[in-house]
Amino acid sequence: GDDLIAQTFAETLSHGFTSGVVATAVGYDWWHRNRGGPNCFQLLSQREMFDQVSRHGSEVGGYIWNKAFSRDALTAGNIRYDEQLRIAEDYYFTADFVAHTPGKYAYNPTILYTKVNRPNSTMHNFSWADRRQEDQIFERIHRMRQLIQ
Repeated sequence: GDDLIAQTFAETLSHGFTSGVVATAVGYDWWHRNRGGPNCFQLLSQREMFDQVSRHGSEVGGYIWNKAFSRDALTAGNIRYDEQLRIAEDYYFTADFVAHTPGKYAYNPTILYTKVNRPNSTMHNFSWADRRQEDQIFERIHRMRQLIQ
């Protein structure tokens, strides 16, 4: 891929895994929409993180590009990536993880990941059927909110 990561990307994600943290995220930029923030972690509750990952345009985002997930939490929740989905599969995975994984979430708003949009990207070739599937996936994601205590 053509995406860009800062030299400190992996190290920063790793440093966010303090006691009780089940996933970490860093700031990302795509189409110059995100201005970033201070280079320090903020702790988010499960509900706060779900609110961020379950909708388009949020600061943290539902994409997997800018995140790291605890292997223990993935195993305990039996969270798997749904390879059958053609669109919004990353949002579904992230929302599924958060909805089923209580704990703390660490977010560092410093932009360490830059998404580069290629003209021939598959996202530019989605059909109306794909878009309908995306709407259905987001309906499923929004229903997951009830799993959070």
